[in-house]
Amino acid sequence: MDQHSYVPVRTPEDLGKVVREARKKQHIRQEDMAMLIGKSHVHLRDIEKGKPTVSLGSVLQLLDELGIRVYLDAPKP
Repeated sequence: MDQHSYVPVRTPEDLGKVVREARKKQHIRQEDMAMLIGKSHVHLRDIEKGKPTVSLGSVLQLLDELGIRVYLDAPKP
C-alpha cells in the first residue's frame, strides 16, 4: 500500500505547512525537532511559518529527518 502523497509546493508557506503537519503527525515537539537537526526552535518556527530567508540546506535536512522525499517535476527540454 502506497503511504505517500504528492503535495504541490509553490510558496515557502506551502512548504512550512507540509513540514508542520508531518512533524505533528509524528508527535515531535518543535524543540525536539530543532535539536535533531541542530537548529534553534526559532529557526524551525521560521521554516514552518514559511519565512523565505531560511537556508535551503536547513530545509532539506529537516525534510530528510521527517522522512519527506522531494521530487521536482521539471519540464522536458
